[in-house]
Amino acid sequence: MSRLTVDSVTLAKLQGLSEPVDFCDEQGHILGHFIPYPGGLSAADLELDIPEDELDRRAANFRGRPLADLVAEWERRK
Repeated sequence: MSRLTVDSVTLAKLQGLSEPVDFCDEQGHILGHFIPYPGGLSAADLELDIPEDELDRRAANFRGRPLADLVAEWERRK
């Protein structure tokens, strides 16, 4: 994941947010989303407590699509 450093004006707008926010350009087109990090929590606090055997079961039953197929479909929709 990339990081973007925000200026003090933008930082002031983001502080205190408790729910996700859309970032838009001046024409109202959505550029992305900002999800505030929960205050007082560390990344370790957000880890799921899922037993290893459950993760193995989920992986064995995964029926995803190859990335190349997804990209090709996305390219056709452009």
